[in-house]
Amino acid sequence: MVTNIFPKPDFPGQGSFVKSQMESIQKEGVEVDLLSIDAKKSRWAYWKAWKEIRRLAKGRKYDLIHAHYGFSGIISRLQWRLPVLVSFCGGDILGNPDETGRKLFSSQIFASAGRLLSLTLNASIVKSGEMAGMLPSRKNVYVIPNGVDFQKFKPVPSGTARRKLGLPKRQFLVLFPSNATWPRKCYPVAEAAVILLRRRGWDVRLIPLFGKPQDLVPLYMSACNAMVLTSYWEGSPNVIKEAMACNLPIVSVDVGDVRQILSGCAGCFIIERNARNAADHLEKVFRANTRTSGREKIRHLEIQAVARKIIGIYKGLARPGVRRDS
Repeated sequence: MVTNIFPKPDFPGQGSFVKSQMESIQKEGVEVDLLSIDAKKSRWAYWKAWKEIRRLAKGRKYDLIHAHYGFSGIISRLQWRLPVLVSFCGGDILGNPDETGRKLFSSQIFASAGRLLSLTLNASIVKSGEMAGMLPSRKNVYVIPNGVDFQKFKPVPSGTARRKLGLPKRQFLVLFPSNATWPRKCYPVAEAAVILLRRRGWDVRLIPLFGKPQDLVPLYMSACNAMVLTSYWEGSPNVIKEAMACNLPIVSVDVGDVRQILSGCAGCFIIERNARNAADHLEKVFRANTRTSGREKIRHLEIQAVARKIIGIYKGLARPGVRRDS
């Protein structure tokens, strides 16, 4: 497994879904070795990773390479001894926007490279139908959202969660599921919605999730009254599924596969990307003051069930005769 997004001590949330997926696959009996590329630490990280991948591929110990994210996929595909499966994560196919919502030119180039890369792969995994539709070919393309660890993400009584986190008992708490400084997450809309709610008389606080220890994330989801997602784009945001596993009401714009995931879940709303619409629907959540049935709605995305789907792809790629010598 090759990736340039994996948890690190100074950034524990980075690529946490890759770590969770790797562990779930290992639980099913598949032997997995990890090659984590720390490109921020060294400009030569990709060069070193390419050399290491070529060395390992020659040893014929492995059946295939599973790369996460486009950059890792490009490095992995620079050899032809082993089949390559790439899990695209979003920006590597869709591009990244600036603070106005326009896609950055550099990210469009990278996204184009990701789409071309898909033509050379033995198989691709994308997180949503939108991403699949961006690829030049649908051959050997699988739409598989990341799974959710139901043992980790589960409902906890709100009072218990707030006490453990040191949060006020009665204040209305809204979770913002990302980094407030990332332009594509469109934090100003969420912030403006909360300001508008305060003007309406609600005692409400917005809590950015970024930087919180990973083991505390489920507690924040149980402690809060709602979560608001205002991103310009997403692939298949893990945080939506994790919040549903905690039965947290969700107010989200229509991005990625969010509409599909939230469909039919009372207490969850699809909104327009503006402060007034967000505030109106958060107010509905506050007045209802109840949890959702999200956990039951996403039973099919339990992490081990997703792991078995991916292993099914592995078996197809690793069948006798697939390996090609260069």
